[in-house]
Amino acid sequence: MDHDTAQKRIAALRAEIERNNYQYYVLDNPTISDAAFDSLMHELRSLESKFPDLVTPESPTQRVGGMPTKGFATVQHRVPMLSLSNMFTKEDIVLFDARVRRALGRGDPVEYLTEIKMDGLAVSLRYEKGLMVQASTRGDGTTGEDVTANVRTVRSIPMNLASVGTRIPELVEIRGEMVMFLRDFEALNEARAASGDPPFANPRNAAAGSLRQLDPRITASRPLHMVAYGLGELSGDLNFLTQKAVLEWIASVGFRISPIIRLVHTPDEMWATTREIVAARPSLPFAADGVVFKVNEIALQQALGQTAREPRWASAWKFPPEEKQTRLEDIVVSIGRTGVATPVAVLTPVEIDGSVVARATLHNEDEIRRLGIMIGDLVTVHKAGSVIPEILGPVVAARTGSERPFVMPATCPVCGSRLVRIEDEAATRCVNASCQAQVRERLLHWCSKDAMDIQGFGESIIDQLVSADLAHDVSDLYHLTEEQLVHLEHMGPLMARKLLAHLEESKGRELARVLYALGIPQVGQVSARDLARAFGSIDAIEVATPEALAGVYGIGEKTAENIAAFFREEHNRALIRRLQTAGVRMTPLQATPSRGPLSGKVFVFTGELSSMPRSAAQERVRALGAETSDTISRKVTTVVAGSAAGSKLAKAVELGIEILDEQQFLSLIEQST
Repeated sequence: MDHDTAQKRIAALRAEIERNNYQYYVLDNPTISDAAFDSLMHELRSLESKFPDLVTPESPTQRVGGMPTKGFATVQHRVPMLSLSNMFTKEDIVLFDARVRRALGRGDPVEYLTEIKMDGLAVSLRYEKGLMVQASTRGDGTTGEDVTANVRTVRSIPMNLASVGTRIPELVEIRGEMVMFLRDFEALNEARAASGDPPFANPRNAAAGSLRQLDPRITASRPLHMVAYGLGELSGDLNFLTQKAVLEWIASVGFRISPIIRLVHTPDEMWATTREIVAARPSLPFAADGVVFKVNEIALQQALGQTAREPRWASAWKFPPEEKQTRLEDIVVSIGRTGVATPVAVLTPVEIDGSVVARATLHNEDEIRRLGIMIGDLVTVHKAGSVIPEILGPVVAARTGSERPFVMPATCPVCGSRLVRIEDEAATRCVNASCQAQVRERLLHWCSKDAMDIQGFGESIIDQLVSADLAHDVSDLYHLTEEQLVHLEHMGPLMARKLLAHLEESKGRELARVLYALGIPQVGQVSARDLARAFGSIDAIEVATPEALAGVYGIGEKTAENIAAFFREEHNRALIRRLQTAGVRMTPLQATPSRGPLSGKVFVFTGELSSMPRSAAQERVRALGAETSDTISRKVTTVVAGSAAGSKLAKAVELGIEILDEQQFLSLIEQST
């Protein structure tokens, strides 16, 4: 066979093999036998070995993976890979639809495309003239990792779009989720167990870990699939009017797409689709964690635009938290920085929403009685807000009679001092202020990011300082020496000097941080800032009466009494003197702008924000002239409700206070800057 004939035959073989890969891996409908497919591959390898100049990176023979790389290069996404805002209830869906229609200035319904939200690793594949030239992970949305060599090994991904025979643009980025099918995940874990390797925790971890291997040959051995959902950068020679048309084109060039796609127009129809997909979830081939709603008309998407983090024309409704049953093996008591004794459930480890849960806080004795749980019970557990493990209650029908009630111990499990139940409070406390557990927690709180932000002082270092009797209170940190630190485990002179430098830097933290770091009961970050702004110095706060403290906006009578009581204690005043002597300056707070776009507004934040920590959100509105508060009152003008918002939201509704969801809050900030 001459060179020209071989080139034509190789092209025909590659096209035939890619068609069969599509039938087998994407459509799950093989049209030839394995033996026939192997024969095509054998012929292609034979011809490529005779004509090595005809071997190309997109050839099916190259999917076995090349040599290991030293690391992943970075890729800048020319079109950012944005996140999606989250919805959890039908009310959230109603708010999303209302927000879209309000932004578009229309009262008539908007058409939405509905598809399944896959739980995998987001990737973007770049095709030029039909050939796959680069593949990258999402990364932080603007910069990802170059995983081209690994993606070439995934057989369900076409290397040449032109081989499918449809309109191909000069440039297109196809984006989707790299997943591992549940059946393949189970088989992979069985094989790993048989070979003595640890199993993967869940399909998402397995997919992400498989794609991010430095050795592409390992990726090639793993059963990965890509489920595509949209486009990134696109040349002007191909245009779409709707999101549905985008998906249809993606499917036509050889990609798997969501197995359930619906067009809906009202919140009721959107909610009905979530019910359909929840019911279908057990039969899906891959792990899914929600339902995505996208405005279908591309022109309307462009009119709505996007924030720095997410599009305004799309949102994801997340599946309700997964509930599992497991055994409550024991209840132990943990001592916090204020001496509060908190019961903690010790559970038979169980995987929930992708991670293993072995413990859950039970808050106090009253909560245990409310739940009606006993040690030895089979209990139902979920993750509140998809994050925090929480016991919902016992499975009473599963009781055998061997269960036993929890009794709060009379003495502290750490220091042996008395545990006392405070009158009119649910809390039980250790009365020994020198208890090592309290000392440890107070030190950790002092060093934490929202308090004094002292880098390097994590649990391991703090535990060693307490055990070595080097730190009895936070002032002792500022008297540590390099000689003392180098004797700690895994500590050398260089690390010791770095820790001392971080301590020195923290001496200049502003007064509000110091007040919060001291751990005064009921004084959070907002209250600490209000106190610092009102009094200007810790000396002024120290001598303030409860009445003067209560005169500060946001400080209630009970909080004022707690603050006054804290400063009446001689050992607390002595601690402050020691800190000042050590050089902690407690600098006055920089003034908040008296005027700004949000002047006159008072914000309360409740629930969890996905785009930023609550403290950062509070800083944003204060920089724009607003005030913030930790509590709901008639002075509050605006409540920002994140996911898993609590009683503050209900009280705000009762008082008729303006309520913003996270998307509306981000839009307000964007408009005000």
